[in-house]
Amino acid sequence: MARSLAVARSIAESLVEPLVAAQASAVRIEKKGEIDLVTEHDLRTEQVIRERLHRELPHHRIVAEEEGESGGEGAVWYVDPIDGTTNFAHGHPFFAVSMGLFEGGVGQVAVVAAPALGKIYWGSRAAGAFVNDRPLRVSATDALRDSLLATGFPYDRWTSNDENFAEYRAVMKRVRGIRRCGAAALDLCLVAAGTYDGYWEQGLKPWDVAAGSLLVELAGGRTTGYDGSPLGLASGHLVSSNGHIHDALVEVVGEARAEAGLPPFPRSRTSSGLA
Repeated sequence: MARSLAVARSIAESLVEPLVAAQASAVRIEKKGEIDLVTEHDLRTEQVIRERLHRELPHHRIVAEEEGESGGEGAVWYVDPIDGTTNFAHGHPFFAVSMGLFEGGVGQVAVVAAPALGKIYWGSRAAGAFVNDRPLRVSATDALRDSLLATGFPYDRWTSNDENFAEYRAVMKRVRGIRRCGAAALDLCLVAAGTYDGYWEQGLKPWDVAAGSLLVELAGGRTTGYDGSPLGLASGHLVSSNGHIHDALVEVVGEARAEAGLPPFPRSRTSSGLA
């Protein structure tokens, strides 16, 4: 997997300056939904990634946010060309390019570039996990009350009653603080880096979480479904943490959903596909 990692890092590095420059210019915005946005730079960035991956790793398959699935029948790249498009479009620095390579349902390579923050998070099972040239390691916080967490809210929150508000209220009463910055891939990277002690969210897609969840694992943390079962990329929900507070966070989230009359999410299934 060394070549796959090298290719993904090279692609990410090549996108840093263009995306920083693009954000500084006028960004043309289109709507995919009432809240969900897409820009010309999402589409252009995905095209660059697809072309490079197809050319240099032609046996790999690509599953990406904007244009779907293409490529060979081998290992699968989950690609989010700009995770945090709303941030990108509004000039907020918390956005990322995310690429995660899975084979047989198991994460192998992860690269997450945060152009405006000057950081590239990367790792593989052989190399470990790093940000730029510094090793990543989850925090040692072992009590929920001492924890700084992250979360997010689904795009259908205007119309759905299952919008993470109940979980947010319950968790907020038990922790030091919660941050909501709007890019799942970077939230996971910050768990891997020990900045956040944990993170939970629903309404996610495989390309949102593939790379970041692997980096958390490589940095010594844990990522599961809301019920504590093994993470399934297609399940749409996750709890990620340093491992020490994991069971407590899963319990609070589950209790909050039950008290709000919300159904439990189906058990996660590990999968390299979208089913």
